[in-house]
Amino acid sequence: MEYKIVISSGWTPDSIMKELEKKVNDLIKEGWEPIGGVLLPSLSENAYQAMVKRSPK
Repeated sequence: MEYKIVISSGWTPDSIMKELEKKVNDLIKEGWEPIGGVLLPSLSENAYQAMVKRSPK
């Protein structure tokens, strides 16, 4: 299993989330799965999403 943290940044919460959605959707198409919820720390210009890619059996 592989693990990665996807990070997006921007000037407004809306632009941060739109960027994160695009990155996560692109990774889902490559076989990655989001785990847990989105982390959007207060007073931050970043959002984070944990992703995993399971090894073939």
